[in-house]
Order: sequence, then C-alpha cells, then structure tokens
Amino acid sequence: MPDADNIMQRRHHFYVATAKFLFQHPKYGIVSVRDPIRTSDARQYGLNPILLYGLTVAGLPIRWMTFSSHDSPQPLRQILLSAWSQGEGLRGQPDVLMVSRHLAQSDPALETDLAKIGVVLEIAGPREKSLPASLRSAQEKSRWLSSRSISQSMPADQAIAAFSADALADHIWRARDRRRDLGDRELEDRIEAWLALPIRDPDPSSVTHGGWKAGPWLTSWETSLPPDRERYFSDSGVERRTWLLTGQEPLDEIDEEEDDSDNGYDNAPEIAGNVIACWPNPAKEIAQSIGTPLKALQWFLDEKSSLDQSRRYSLLDMLGVEFDEHLGCYAARGPCVLVANKANALEDVYTDMTGGGDAWPFELVPSKGQADPSWRYVMINPHSRPPSILMVARGDQIADRLDDVLLNFDGIRRVDPALYRDVVSTCAKACQSPRANGPAMRDFSDRHEDQWADCMWLPGEN
Repeated sequence: MPDADNIMQRRHHFYVATAKFLFQHPKYGIVSVRDPIRTSDARQYGLNPILLYGLTVAGLPIRWMTFSSHDSPQPLRQILLSAWSQGEGLRGQPDVLMVSRHLAQSDPALETDLAKIGVVLEIAGPREKSLPASLRSAQEKSRWLSSRSISQSMPADQAIAAFSADALADHIWRARDRRRDLGDRELEDRIEAWLALPIRDPDPSSVTHGGWKAGPWLTSWETSLPPDRERYFSDSGVERRTWLLTGQEPLDEIDEEEDDSDNGYDNAPEIAGNVIACWPNPAKEIAQSIGTPLKALQWFLDEKSSLDQSRRYSLLDMLGVEFDEHLGCYAARGPCVLVANKANALEDVYTDMTGGGDAWPFELVPSKGQADPSWRYVMINPHSRPPSILMVARGDQIADRLDDVLLNFDGIRRVDPALYRDVVSTCAKACQSPRANGPAMRDFSDRHEDQWADCMWLPGEN
C-alpha cells in the first residue's frame, strides 16, 4: 500500500480577519453577537473588536483558531508556528499555504520566508471560493466556542488568551474524536486519511517578530451590514456566555403568557414584502419612488433595519398596506394591480385583501373579439371593498394553480368588450410606475362602482 504522505498534498488555508461575532467587553468578558454589528457601532456598547487567526485543512472540516486584541496584532509567523506545533489536526507544516491577496500584501516578506522552510505561499485568485468559505466557516463557528475558562473579572488580554486556549482544546478534542457521523462516508474517509498522516514538525527558523499591515480588508464583511438597530446584553447561564442581542430588552415583569404573544411585533415588512413580490414594477423602481436606495428597502423587508417614518408611510400607502385596528397588525388592502409572480406571496396578499377569502375572483374574457395574447386578467372582488386586478402571464405555470392560490376562484366570465378594454387599459396605466398603480385602480373602481355594488362580486354572475 503506498504511503499516504507521498500521495496526499498537504494544503492549508490561512486567514486573518476581525471577528464577526466576537467582541471583548471590560465587564462581560467575551461577548457574542447573533446579528453582525459594525465595529464602530460595537464600540458604543463598550465592545472592543477581536482579531481571528485561523488555518483550515483544504477541503476538510478541520480548523485551528486563535485570537488577539485588535490593538495588539500577533506576528503572522508566530501564529503559523503555534498552529503547526499545537494543532494536531493540521498535521504540522504543509506543502502549500493559501492566503488572500490582502494578507500576502500585508507582509511582503512572508512568501520568501516560507519558501526557505519548504512551504509554497499560494495567493488565491479572484475566482477562488474555497478560501473565503473557510474564513466564513471559522467566523460562524467561533461564536459557539466554549468560554468555560473565562472569568468576567479577567483583564482583556487574559480573557482573550483564555478564549484562545479553549479554542485549542476544542481543536484537539475534535482531532482525536473518532465518533463522527457526517452523513458522508467519502468525506469521513478523507478525514481519516488526513489524520493518519504523520505530523511534520514545523521549522522554527522562519519565525520572526516582524509586523504586518492591517487594513480595511480585515472588516470587509461590514460593507453588507444594514444600519444598526437597538441591542441589549443578555447573560446565558446555560451557554456560559454573554450575548449582545438585537431588539428591546424584555421587561422582567412580563409573564410567560404575555411572552408567548406577538405583542409589539411589527409585521409591516412582511406584508410589504409580499405585495412587492406581486407588484408590476421591480423593487429597484419602488425604492426610487420613495427616495431610498434599493439596499435600504431590502434591509427593511428582511427586518434588518427600519425606514424613516416618512419613507415607511410613503411605501405602505403606495402598496395599499394598512393597519387593521381590529386585528392589531398590518394587512394588504389594495386596490391595486398585481402580477402573479410568486404563488406563496400572492396567496398571502389575496387572503389579506379578501378578509380570508370572502370573494369570488374570476377571469375576464371579452364576450366578443380576441383576448389579450400575452396576459390573462383576474378580477379580485372582495366583499364591500374596491376590486383589484391580477395579471397572469399566459403559459406561466402559476396559471394552472389559480384554483389553489385564490380561494373560491370562480372560473371564466365573459364580459362586455368595453369593460374588458378598460381592464387592459387600466393595467397598462398601473404598470407605468409604482406610484401610478393605486390611482389607476381607484379610478377604474370609481368608473364601475355601480357594477361592484350590484352584482359583479357575486358568484356565477355575468
């Protein structure tokens, strides 16, 4: 049997970054966050950033991590020597060490020094996916590391050193543990083959204490974060850690029954998101119409950030989303022209508009002449409310599911050609811009008010 060490190349990913989910606090020690926060915002809570250093075996879920104060970065060669000496799962010094372009530029002499001990420094190209994936995984796993050795009374440097010791203990335990059940036999075999390699002792001659140049690349993950929201500290005795959680701190006097309710929950982003998913215009145009960037609108819909009151009101008013005093939450009310883009969103919007299905929607076709070759038009006619119109692209799969999506769907009705032409014209006007939608549909409703009041909403009427 050939020697595994002669046929398996030893490759490590090496990365350094500001920890995304970990901070140090003078009172609480190591603090974890569930929702990432900018370091500038974190400092307002007394949180100091931490640097994460890590190595991952390429292609395998084996990683070694250590940490330092952001203000006291550790020499890269010292980090590597410690990792290759202490990290059993790394199996010592590799053949190839892959790093990012930014890390290589931060220490220009690193490549030459590593070459002296037989390690090739490989700089990841712009299309390289595995190295960033290793860093993302390390960031995610770091916030769940045990902090059992840390006392809140420890000075900052001691707390970080203790946390690093816990990270090393976790690495060693995982490297020695053979009770794996990853659900992937091939991966488990590759892990075993790697761990069967002899440890290659690192050459300490490369170790120098020269510094490296930090830069914005350490916090590149901050660029995609929304504006910060209110947060509070929460101590978890079970997890033996302190969290900085998003939201308002719960009041002690709230009992369990009240705790289980949705009291105070703002469902406006969810409802607005469903309507936007069915709106004739793209989200970018909707954002422009209320004077906000698309990213800010998306953050609002994803409940990651709020909109200022004027833009929020403008958005909800344009979409026909109203606060229902009886239900105590927001609901889609219309009237508007919708497009059948997503079945789930359409079903939710329809349920809102019709009060749970109190309507008999039907498809309009002209009693004489040809129907529109591109679109089908469905009248949504809620009881005692103005109608809305749903446009369904011909040939779209959702067209075959209208019976399932629209409760009480009443099939096809032949209508006066003049009414049909007015429907088509109204939809064309509504699609011109996000703000044209509601007014076009309200004008249509006013023109045909007598029909809705008399019989048009009733099932089976023509």
